[in-house]
Amino acid sequence: MKTNVRKIAVFILIAALSLSISYTVNVNFLNLSARSEIDQKLTVFLLACALTYILFTLWADGAKVQWKWNPPRMTAASFIDNLPGFALAILFATAYLRFAVTLNNFGVGQVDNLFDADVGSWMRRISSADVRDFEMRGPHPFTYFIFQPFGRFLNLFTQDPVFSAILFNVLAGGMCVFLAWLLIKRKFGSKIYAFLMASLLGASASHFALGSIIETYIYSALALILFCLLAVDEKSSLFSFAAAGVLTFGITLTNFIQNLAVFVVSRPRWREIVRFAGWTISISLLLTYLHAYIYPASKLFFLIPDVQNEDIFFFDVIAHRGWMLEGRILYLIRTLFLYSVVAPKVFILTDEVGSTIPEFRFYKISPGIFHQTNYDGLGQALVIVWALILAVSGLVFLWRLLRERKIELPLAALLCILFNFAIHINYGQELFLYSPDWTYALILFVAFGLSPFAKNRVLQAGLFVFVILLAYNQWQFISAVLNSLEAYALTLPPVAP
Repeated sequence: MKTNVRKIAVFILIAALSLSISYTVNVNFLNLSARSEIDQKLTVFLLACALTYILFTLWADGAKVQWKWNPPRMTAASFIDNLPGFALAILFATAYLRFAVTLNNFGVGQVDNLFDADVGSWMRRISSADVRDFEMRGPHPFTYFIFQPFGRFLNLFTQDPVFSAILFNVLAGGMCVFLAWLLIKRKFGSKIYAFLMASLLGASASHFALGSIIETYIYSALALILFCLLAVDEKSSLFSFAAAGVLTFGITLTNFIQNLAVFVVSRPRWREIVRFAGWTISISLLLTYLHAYIYPASKLFFLIPDVQNEDIFFFDVIAHRGWMLEGRILYLIRTLFLYSVVAPKVFILTDEVGSTIPEFRFYKISPGIFHQTNYDGLGQALVIVWALILAVSGLVFLWRLLRERKIELPLAALLCILFNFAIHINYGQELFLYSPDWTYALILFVAFGLSPFAKNRVLQAGLFVFVILLAYNQWQFISAVLNSLEAYALTLPPVAP
């Protein structure tokens, strides 16, 4: 009884202290008086909550929290053991770079023409020095803290912010492949199977395109795969999970829901779940406030005035019933399960969207018709094989669930895909842009689904052929985009010396 009274008393004192600190910080450093009354209260309250949780938890049971982080030691033996993964990552990074140097540095104004990607603005946010007063949108709470150190570091070697941003993007794509290699090798113990599945991720349409085109989503995929890698290691500490969760939150805050789904499935203990969520959200909030102080043009994700411009990206389900809603749902399902892995034909739009620069999409809308692109030739054969792979993986998942009643990462992967379906019913225009947020989950679901046959030579040979043909299909897909841009560039007047 005395212990509980003591805890309550300490909690009240810490909460009062945190509220005082929060108010002082917001008044002196974050221009609190310029906000509306309700925004002032919310801003002070949330910082106070984050401080209260951190300080009280450290006081109450900090000694019981496993803060020790034991990263794997890099020895000569481990380096050689993982050499195939390194080589594969370098191979894909090089392939992405082949297209990235042109796609992201084309010499014309590029806004939303490459599957709605904001190439120019994110290039600036990654590696330019003049970003203090350049807006950072609310859904990306402290992305400057994550991107700028790497971009500015690469500038020391490249002396070219544009190339630094391109290089950072393709290296992130390569790292996604390497982390997938580590995860699958660690889980199933087969280097060949890990090589094939990591190759499948790297050769997916999603990673082939967004590993080449600068945006935030390849970095989100990197953070999400890292979190899954921690989840398959039973020795991963709370610190490791919280650090990976903060990374995910800082890049795109909604993807933290995917982290939470993976954590709940891999560590289904409520005390640990609460601690993970509490630490991750609290640290992320502190970093969000610090980010807003250092970069004043940054928007705070929890304030309506700071995120109201996001309305332009929302699809009003209630207002768009009938053919528009049906087309949207079908397009979303195709993008989730098919377009993200096997690239279909691409629509090249100009007059239809009132643009002179070609715009590339996998959908278009005409009066009364929502058009989704289709497959032909090699793409048609590949998507049939991919659909069969998904079907087999799904059957194996159900068989294991009914027989063993064991909850594993495949269930978390399905929950992550379902989350993306739910959010993109309402959010986004060209949905392929967001595909790295779920393609990793799709590939992991397949990796677990086909794992009973992981060492089967026939399956390995079939997957190898499939990946080679898939990479060729994606190469043709990106080449078609490049050819259209080059044809457009030829129509431009020469630049005066």
